Amino acid sequence: MHFFDKGLFDKHHSPRNAVIGSIKKMAEVNPQPVLKWAKQYLHHNDAEIRREICHGIELRGRKYPQDILPLLKELQHDQTPRVRNTLVHVLGQIAYKKGCPETVAAHLATWENKQLVSDAFKEIIDVHKRYRNFAALTLDEARQYIFNNYE
Repeated sequence: MHFFDKGLFDKHHSPRNAVIGSIKKMAEVNPQPVLKWAKQYLHHNDAEIRREICHGIELRGRKYPQDILPLLKELQHDQTPRVRNTLVHVLGQIAYKKGCPETVAAHLATWENKQLVSDAFKEIIDVHKRYRNFAALTLDEARQYIFNNYE
């Protein structure tokens, strides 16, 4: 983890990107220590660190959204546009696989930041449109599910 700590703060983007890529891959097979490490950076002073951590844990969420949703929830009030946009993006990316839209939507219903939740629901619907060949639900099913249950 000390290599991750060092790489995450490198001035050049290549080591930082390598850390994010490694987090994605490692969290897929060994999530507990990786997510524990990532959690310590969710409230870091540097917004770019928060954004990179948010993006780094995304892949784990595509199969196991319940593992990362509590971490993502900690970012719901982040005022930095790049962090917020990445958070909305990640929520959309983890919500299109089988069983995931329902898990993500139910968790979002517990969040306080209703504007962010609204934006996330729009992104989830849009992802179902963009990934229509891979998405668990059709665009209309995703839209109807969110409308019937959360909006």
